Amino acid sequence: MQKSDFYVAQMMTDLIGRKTGEISRVEYRPQKPEFRRTSDIETGLFRSSPESMGIRSSWVSALLKKIAADKSTGIHRIMILRGNTVIAETAFSPYRMDDWHVTHSLCKSVTAMAVGLLIGEGRLSLDDRITDIIRDERSLLSYVFLNETITVKHLLTMSSGVKFNEAGAITGNDWTRQYMESGCSFTPGTQFEYNSMNTYILSAIVTKITGETLTEYLRPRLFEPLGIDRVFWELSPENISKGGWGLFIRLEDMAKLGRLYMQRGVWEGKQILPADFVDQSVKVQINTGMEKCEYYGYHVWINDDRGVYAFSFNGMLGQNVLCYPDLDMTVCTNAGNAEIFQQGSLSSIIRSAMKDLMAVELPLPENNRELSELKTLCKSLSGRTSGLSSIITGGWPKNTNLIREGSRRSGTPARIPNSRRASNIQRRAGSRSSESLRQLCISKLDGTIYDLDIKGVGLFPLLMQVVHNNFTDGIKRIGFKKTGASGLSFILYEGESQYEIECGFMGKPSRSTVDMHGEFYDIAVCSDTATDEYGYVVIKNDIAFTEEAAGRFINISFDPFAEKGAPANIRIKMGETPGLKLILPSLEIITTDKAIGLDGFFINKFTQFGGMDAVSMLTYSTLNPVLQGTLVSKEVPHEQDA
Repeated sequence: MQKSDFYVAQMMTDLIGRKTGEISRVEYRPQKPEFRRTSDIETGLFRSSPESMGIRSSWVSALLKKIAADKSTGIHRIMILRGNTVIAETAFSPYRMDDWHVTHSLCKSVTAMAVGLLIGEGRLSLDDRITDIIRDERSLLSYVFLNETITVKHLLTMSSGVKFNEAGAITGNDWTRQYMESGCSFTPGTQFEYNSMNTYILSAIVTKITGETLTEYLRPRLFEPLGIDRVFWELSPENISKGGWGLFIRLEDMAKLGRLYMQRGVWEGKQILPADFVDQSVKVQINTGMEKCEYYGYHVWINDDRGVYAFSFNGMLGQNVLCYPDLDMTVCTNAGNAEIFQQGSLSSIIRSAMKDLMAVELPLPENNRELSELKTLCKSLSGRTSGLSSIITGGWPKNTNLIREGSRRSGTPARIPNSRRASNIQRRAGSRSSESLRQLCISKLDGTIYDLDIKGVGLFPLLMQVVHNNFTDGIKRIGFKKTGASGLSFILYEGESQYEIECGFMGKPSRSTVDMHGEFYDIAVCSDTATDEYGYVVIKNDIAFTEEAAGRFINISFDPFAEKGAPANIRIKMGETPGLKLILPSLEIITTDKAIGLDGFFINKFTQFGGMDAVSMLTYSTLNPVLQGTLVSKEVPHEQDA
């Protein structure tokens, strides 16, 4: 087992064990700023009807309906262009079109653009060996283990073979040294092996040559010429842009970068990127051996869906810039699904629609009826029509009823109503309207505080904690207070912080910004009230981290008739998306085919006796915890008293 794999397994154990605080070996420091709502130097793309660009509005409407109907797409926003003209765009409520969004691995393509610029400036070449560029950081071990033939091109084509991979991002602060001291699993250039640390080393090369981070280097050369202003790129512990992940950018600006490649590096008549580099980037450089994304260029994915090559910038969980040169079309998405390498419903729906599209070069006659239907659809999906529910895609989990069983963790006796009492509660509470249920919740919970039996759970989804190295201090209690005439907020006491989150009732999301250890994240909350099969009242809260591909739900339930006043106990069920579908594959690092030596001996014995099944069950309970709250106060304290 690689040391980095061992550290990942250790972190998984810590997360499953609900340890809190800085459990990573990477030093935490706050970086992410609050998103700026306006920009004085930003420029926008031209908008026009689909028909004016040779596409029927009905085709666009059909595509949007398919995406919205499939809940697994987890779509946040989409933009469709022909040429440099936006022919359709919409954000799916509660997301907003203008916000920036995490890109995950999509930004690898942007890192490649910086490499292309350096090549165009004559300061770098594809055949340069990384050991010649990064000399000062080399240790004696690097001369022993690292293959001296690894070139810039090998990094761009993911064919370096270096063993130090994504897992290394949690194993320490000196990523460059760890990469340079790692051996190779095959001869560089002979195979494709996706490795985000290859991109990180490209970023380190940019900084080594220029003395600037990727953001600093690209701003005057790429971002400003394209009218891109509001971008943020996380830095590594070495103050190097992460390169392979960590970029936040607006969807419209993602579209500009895709269009720049479609135009061979030219923007508004000016050559921004070297044309030769762009041409080679979107040509097949290596076969990936992967289904549905068989070919790779220079940090660009290539497919032949239409019988001719198309290309894309892609990040996990549905971040895409899909480019079709033969149609002169670009489709851009932000999402929060479980897709890895475009293996999922969102990519399949879009690629299938593009494969069958017949476009014309000349404008079509305007079709006011179809265009009006498209505009109405976009407004509906975005929640801009009156009376529309804010939850269009995703929505509540199918099983929103809380399981009435004792806590397996603590052995707490189950509080299961007998059938007669449950029937009475159901009859009394089930007939209430949503409005009366909301008022009941306010009257019962206003001013209360509950201690929680499990204190290792955070507001941040686990995915965001790991990716941003920003781990929870654990929610220890929850309070409630009335807001306005008929609103309700719940307050999470997490570590030394308090997060007051207003429920977003009546199909109108509530919005706020939370400060997570000095980093600022926007959230939108869609809420509803219901009763479960026992007549318990449930406040369902779907929390979207609107700049992220991850989300969380917090469902709060109580017996409305157990006590005359405030309920003595509440139950909180939490979950996150994409959740289990993404996390469980990480457990593969402790399977028998990767475990060797003394570690392997114990791991093999562990798996032989069903240990992996136990880990899977624990992981499920970690991602979907059920917490019991016990009433401790009927008055929410002021912040200074908490």
